[in-house]
Amino acid sequence: MEKAYGVKPIIYTNIHFYETYLGKEFDDYPLWVAHYYQKEKPRSARNWVFWQHSDIGRVNGIRTMVDFNVFRGDSAALRKLCIP
Repeated sequence: MEKAYGVKPIIYTNIHFYETYLGKEFDDYPLWVAHYYQKEKPRSARNWVFWQHSDIGRVNGIRTMVDFNVFRGDSAALRKLCIP
């Protein structure tokens, strides 16, 4: 994926799986962590780029529940993650 698109793939996982099975070998990859119902931030020393903090969000115009996510950065940082 990295060679084909010229960007590091984002790893999407929960804290337990990351710390148990992935760990330091993937620390230089962007992390999208699913860690629900935390009021402030995921409980992990690992830096994350996206945090999925809820799977029961409500948005006007959508009848079903949706995921709520936080991006840790600004628009320039988001552009850097995108495929050129």
